[in-house]
Amino acid sequence: MMKNNISPEEIEYRYSNWVSMFVDMVKPKNLYLVGGRGTSKTEDIIAKRAIDIIYEMPRGTFGFISDTYVNAICNVIPAMLFGWERQKFLENYHYVTDQEPPNNWPKPFYRTTEFKHTISTFTGCKFVIKSLDRPSSTAGISTVHNFGDETKYHKEEKLKKTFPTLRGDFVLYRDCPYFMGQTFLTDMPNPANGEDDWILRMKDKMNIKQIFAIYSTALIVNELQWKLYLAEKEKASGKIIDRIAKQLEEWEQRLIKVRKNSTLFITVSSLANIDILTFEYIINQFNTLEYEEFKTAILSMKATLEVGARFYGKLSDKHFYKDGYNYDYYDRFGLRDNITQNSQGLRYCQHTKPLDCGLDVGNMLSLVIGQEESHIYRILKDMFVLSPDWFPQLGKQFRTFFSAHQNKVLYTWYDRAANAYSKQKRDYANEFKNCIEKDENGKPTGWKVVLMSVGQGNINHSEEYNLMNQMMGETNPKLPKLYIDKFECPHLSSSLKLAPLKKDSKGNIKKDKTSEKLSIKRLPFESTNMSDAFKYLMCRLKYLRLAKHRQASSSIGGIGLM
Repeated sequence: MMKNNISPEEIEYRYSNWVSMFVDMVKPKNLYLVGGRGTSKTEDIIAKRAIDIIYEMPRGTFGFISDTYVNAICNVIPAMLFGWERQKFLENYHYVTDQEPPNNWPKPFYRTTEFKHTISTFTGCKFVIKSLDRPSSTAGISTVHNFGDETKYHKEEKLKKTFPTLRGDFVLYRDCPYFMGQTFLTDMPNPANGEDDWILRMKDKMNIKQIFAIYSTALIVNELQWKLYLAEKEKASGKIIDRIAKQLEEWEQRLIKVRKNSTLFITVSSLANIDILTFEYIINQFNTLEYEEFKTAILSMKATLEVGARFYGKLSDKHFYKDGYNYDYYDRFGLRDNITQNSQGLRYCQHTKPLDCGLDVGNMLSLVIGQEESHIYRILKDMFVLSPDWFPQLGKQFRTFFSAHQNKVLYTWYDRAANAYSKQKRDYANEFKNCIEKDENGKPTGWKVVLMSVGQGNINHSEEYNLMNQMMGETNPKLPKLYIDKFECPHLSSSLKLAPLKKDSKGNIKKDKTSEKLSIKRLPFESTNMSDAFKYLMCRLKYLRLAKHRQASSSIGGIGLM
């Protein structure tokens, strides 16, 4: 028998880790949370906080900030909506997506006529997407609270440009603690990987004494709510119920006052959700992750950056373009549609021209796809499969993504060893060719693969190093400028940034490839495999000769001056 004669059937049980419960109790104006992998940041914490704000600020307009519009509609928003379903906040009852809400629902104070990629609630609220790569999509829209997930990908200088729209109506919401607040969550940023750590500075905005005062007050409110529930259930006298209700109202007003202008910054590890993740999960992560990654991804500890030279030392932010999505394509879909990401969504993909690719073979098959455009070379996409998947899976991945490409010619560069294996009756270059030109049933796909590395010599480390220094440093006007899609090439970006430089006993420059011995699941982001696919794509004879000629000219010029 339950305490106070409440049977188990009368209680709805929902699991919530202590971090989520603490946030639910404090309900600060601003929440900045850095949480380890598996802490249910979007599906639990953001989802529940959004529901709470919907009730506290009816008819308000809220912004959902994301690094890209595609990430928002394909990943972040669906995760939040899944969390709403778990909280019994249901579609077509509590909210609708991509459509004008029912006429009997209240309308937002800030009226808009566009409902594509929006969420409207029965309280008259509206969620709009504010992406950093597509600021014009919500230009001029005023919001009363902003949400953001994976904020380590939110560049601070771009994020600041969204803040002026956080204004709303002071007269309407001045008594609500959430008014003009922010809810930003992420896992621990690692600046070495190009991630932004601005959120860590938000700790200085927190008044710890205020947070303790809020929590203490919230505990009293919670206790009084429980007492009122029991009194009404047990049909206590009206005098007792009125007395408890009056106490509750007084303490609720105190709670509102103490929550005003509050900021909660909290850093938690994955251990906060260990009841769900299990201790075995933590041990498995420790055994499979590099210690530095385990510290950041699981323990939420700051990355310790080692001072050392990178092989691609001239690589910088200017080489990554952020406007690579064609939103005329993605605007066709609603938030609840099965959105298919493919080449039609790439702004700079020239569909009437052939494609190039670089292929690296091993436990991880790596593919880097690009095109030359005037005096610019663009890397459009990276792809990979991990063993036991092999060429059939990689071929299908490529054909699916580029199914709408009109000029179905793929020029392919690869390690000369891929041809050498033919002596062992394993011609990997032609295996790849066959899996692009034919589907899994052996039927022609319309694609033609041209193998470009037949007869090409080995590409040594110094040749690649010289070419990349000239191309990335933009010191050779005869070489094209290099641009890489920041959002469609995340594995290539990480591989290039993490590839270390070393020298052998003779002082020759080498790319340190020891990362390729890591556990297979770690290869995509941490190994040099993807950078090798990039190497084969870029170190074509035409570019190598231009770089070698430039280097020779510089050497001769240098001797003449001595």
